[in-house]
Amino acid sequence: MRIGTAPINWNNADVTDWRPTIPYERVLAEMREAGYEGTEYGAGFPEDPAKLRADLTAHGLALASTFCWVDLRDPRRHGGEIAKVMPPARLLSAMGVEVLIVGLQGTPERMAMAGRVPADGSAGLSEGEWAAAADGMHRMADTLRPLHLRLVVHSHAGSFVESRAEIDTLCRLTDPGKVGLCLDAGHLAYAGADVLDTFRVYRERLGYVHVKDVDAKVLARIRRERLGWLDALRRYPFTELGRGSLDIRGLIAYLRESEYRGWVIVEQDTTPRTSLESARISRQFLKEVCGV
Repeated sequence: MRIGTAPINWNNADVTDWRPTIPYERVLAEMREAGYEGTEYGAGFPEDPAKLRADLTAHGLALASTFCWVDLRDPRRHGGEIAKVMPPARLLSAMGVEVLIVGLQGTPERMAMAGRVPADGSAGLSEGEWAAAADGMHRMADTLRPLHLRLVVHSHAGSFVESRAEIDTLCRLTDPGKVGLCLDAGHLAYAGADVLDTFRVYRERLGYVHVKDVDAKVLARIRRERLGWLDALRRYPFTELGRGSLDIRGLIAYLRESEYRGWVIVEQDTTPRTSLESARISRQFLKEVCGV
């Protein structure tokens, strides 16, 4: 396992007015100061691979991946959505990265019910939309193959792959040789899924990991007040590793036992502390308690 972090912990593009933007150079410096060995690509990062490689090398960091929203519900959109991910995909390929992360973008209505998705599937994709999305993912995976990139789908609150049932449907309809998973412990818990069970069931699909801890009291209050995803982020539902309700130690132990060899990216999204302080707390927990 390689332990990295993400620029979203410093500058969250979903809630741009959360606090002033932190300069790119400072973000890299603080990532390294906190003890991480890699980062995802983020807003404000150079688009030139040579410049990006030089900057990352100067801070002792590697590039892990990047995240792209895609809308594949309508086959007529597939060409445009595939074209949209190609510039970041080419950059990743030039940097020797092996994974591209996508999320099936939710509508405003779906974002508003994040964490409270009806179990009957009424707020999800129709049968036809699922078929179109699966075909679109297969086409995208085929397009990425010459770049030596594997497509993984992020289980993300507010997206159309949020609940355990939606993860199950995604995996039933897609070719495991083409479409993998980026499982996110915090988003799984936010959706009400059993985190460790989901990792165990879909171990063979696992191509990338995001790890967050969850403040159970804050999450309960968010659900009680029926807050949408963006408003919820301002309440700090995610906390530093080891300070929430999730069994992060057990999850890391499982990843080690199952011989997972990919990136584990620490995310928190928003924090009342400084980003550096939160990053240090989580990295220290992984090192001292989890042994990674």
